Amino acid sequence: MKKKKIFAVGLSLILSTMVPWYTSLAETGDQAAPPALEAPPSEEVLPEEVMPPQEALPEGEALPQETPTEGTVPPQESGPAAPQEAGPAAGMEEFQGGTISRGQNLGEDYSQVGPGMGISTPQQPGQPDFTSHTVENPIVKAVEKYSYEQMEADIQSLEKRYGTAHMQVNTIGNSADGRKIYDIVIGNPNAGKHILIQGAIHAREYMNPLLMMKQIEDGLAFYDTGYYNGRRLSDLLNQVAVHFVPMANPDGVALSQFGLDAIHSAQLKETIQNAYASDMAAGRTTLEFARYLERWKANARGVDLNHNFDARWMNGSSVWLLPSFSGYKGMTPVSEPESQALVNLMNNGRPWAAVLNYHSMGRVIYWDIEGNKETAKSQHLAQLMSSATGGYQMLYSGGGGGFKDWVQLKDGAVPSITVETGKAECPMPISEFDSIWAENRAGWALVADFVLMY
Repeated sequence: MKKKKIFAVGLSLILSTMVPWYTSLAETGDQAAPPALEAPPSEEVLPEEVMPPQEALPEGEALPQETPTEGTVPPQESGPAAPQEAGPAAGMEEFQGGTISRGQNLGEDYSQVGPGMGISTPQQPGQPDFTSHTVENPIVKAVEKYSYEQMEADIQSLEKRYGTAHMQVNTIGNSADGRKIYDIVIGNPNAGKHILIQGAIHAREYMNPLLMMKQIEDGLAFYDTGYYNGRRLSDLLNQVAVHFVPMANPDGVALSQFGLDAIHSAQLKETIQNAYASDMAAGRTTLEFARYLERWKANARGVDLNHNFDARWMNGSSVWLLPSFSGYKGMTPVSEPESQALVNLMNNGRPWAAVLNYHSMGRVIYWDIEGNKETAKSQHLAQLMSSATGGYQMLYSGGGGGFKDWVQLKDGAVPSITVETGKAECPMPISEFDSIWAENRAGWALVADFVLMY
């Protein structure tokens, strides 16, 4: 009997010791589990082409000003209520070119971690990212209208300062008005993986070439000394070549910034003037001519390049049939020299691993399209980018004809996302740039690091 009592007391002491330990372990395990990204709300978005009278709205909740197919949606942040003045979009009506779905029919795993998460192993844990440093006396400087001419001058200055060992400057084509379309490559041109980053395919979104040129200078300035995610940039860029096409639509950018006189060809000037007349007659604009040109999205031939790619072009893209500031998809897919340049670049036999497209505005990320052949990787990349940008909302893109759409649907499809920067209407004021830079500075390095996970 005495032995049984001793055994019972001993067992009681063991259990009383184990229960708190087990409970603590369980709590620790719960805390270690990463929170799932929230899926976008499922409310329907008003297409921007339907332009009801605007009432005073809270800052950051303006009605959408972009075409719904990767042309931006209203910012998702809330702020103090303030009356809104008529912005640059007042008097403009943009043609419907598709639909947006915020979470409908996307499945339960819409915001779950994609395959490959966490596979990349940092080589130097604890090293701060290059974004904790600044470039001394930078060549690329933030200005209100970052022009084609300024970009060319900065490219030459970057070559002079940093040399050509880590930087290659290629021309992948010429625009309709004769401007060069540049492909600037940072890293090992013989790397096993290549990624493409392109911007300003829509003319008035010319804040993004400034963003991308500053990203290029970051990559060069910190090439030998910087780290990202614990990995040396030199190691990252030895394994991944990063292609930047900062200004895919240089004619349109020049037209939006400086007006009709920026176009050299008399025939193209006539096309633009005719587009204004037909848009006025159709009620697509009520703006005077100079303001109309500021809102220009298309190339100098009046073709909206992000409707011109062979991706559901016939039945999913815009049906507007005349050259215009926005929404005209052209007579045939890839009819324009600018879209041809991007297609030829992607079809040149390089081992493409991902594509990042910069548009504006809305602080959202488009990652999917009907028939997407790279759904899982595109979703994973979007999740990583959403986290890195401080919570850009992930959206499904409808319609068709976009460059991202074509990249995801073509033979030899490649993971791709479209990041919509900024909160203000385009053309955006320079006051937007600091937040855009803070949110997107490391975007190129994130994509390069991402492709090494697979």
